[in-house]
Amino acid sequence: MAFSLGAFSATIVCKSNYSLEAGHIRRAAEIADKSAGFTSPHPNFGCVIAVGSKVVGEGFLYAQGTKCAELQAVESAGELCRGATAYLNMEPGDCHGDHTSVSSLIQAGISRVVVGIKHPLQHFRGRAVRSLRSERVQVDVLGEDLQSKLIEEALKSCLLVNAPLIYRAACQVPFSVLKYAMTLDGKIAASSGHASWISSKESRSRVFELRGRSNAIIVGGNTVRRDNPRLTARHGGGHLPIRIVMSQTLNLPEVANLWDTSDVHTIVATQRGAKKSFQKLLASKGVEVVEFDILNPRDVMEHCYDRGYLSILWECGGSLAAPAISSGVIHKVYAFVAPKIIGGEGAPSPVGELGMVEMSQALKLIDVSYEKVG
Repeated sequence: MAFSLGAFSATIVCKSNYSLEAGHIRRAAEIADKSAGFTSPHPNFGCVIAVGSKVVGEGFLYAQGTKCAELQAVESAGELCRGATAYLNMEPGDCHGDHTSVSSLIQAGISRVVVGIKHPLQHFRGRAVRSLRSERVQVDVLGEDLQSKLIEEALKSCLLVNAPLIYRAACQVPFSVLKYAMTLDGKIAASSGHASWISSKESRSRVFELRGRSNAIIVGGNTVRRDNPRLTARHGGGHLPIRIVMSQTLNLPEVANLWDTSDVHTIVATQRGAKKSFQKLLASKGVEVVEFDILNPRDVMEHCYDRGYLSILWECGGSLAAPAISSGVIHKVYAFVAPKIIGGEGAPSPVGELGMVEMSQALKLIDVSYEKVG
């Protein structure tokens, strides 16, 4: 994904220093990623202050309303800030209007700032860069003022750490990930519906991490009836995402783990007018019911966008995954493939009917990567 972010002249950096520059920027992105899920809807910010190869201060935004990354790094570095370089994975936004991010760098005597990417939101983009330059602080932006293969790799790390925010800003829709675990022969459960457990304990821990990075998790009615999930982020160390159940008919059990809203909110998305008595029951349990004229993945995603969500994790079965894919709301897939074979003509698969009759119609995936988990 590319953005036209403008260009400015700046002091040329020797190519021999590109490895050093890229390393500090990657470190800023790495520590920024520690707060994934907690800062939403704001970006993940990281700041590294260095004198040459030596890092003298670091900081990252822990969560909404906490001390900004730049101020943390400045306080960590102390007097070593004077004449040093600050490396930021993203241009500061100062969304609360206090300008602490920029002013802390200027007052500390930082002489140069290297920015991974400019802010993806139009009303913030370039503002901090201009403020710093107006105070005679040299600012270099990756891909504009600094260019090399190493810089491209560092730039990619900056894009990845805030991919949901960037995607939302560019496409006006939350970034959505479809997650499923399947056997080697493509089954997500046995013919009986039994599915515990397909994947390893380590894979399930990875799922908790994915949940902790998400604003909301979406499942369908079949998943609620069959699995009675909790959809928590336990063991993942992340925040607790909102749970969303999509059900046209509200043919759902009166007692379910998802109706327990003591720790985290649950939303049930349904067709307008469906089972009013059951809607009242859900409301009495603290569950929010949202009605749609026609319940479909696209409209649910627009609703999530209006609520300010950045990242959505779909943990649904094949009957809901198929329309989600067909409507274009799925942007990434995490498939956990277990070295098992279960067989069964009636055993469910991860994705239902897509209406494709020829292999030439198959959806082609890009940026494919894999790793062994467990």
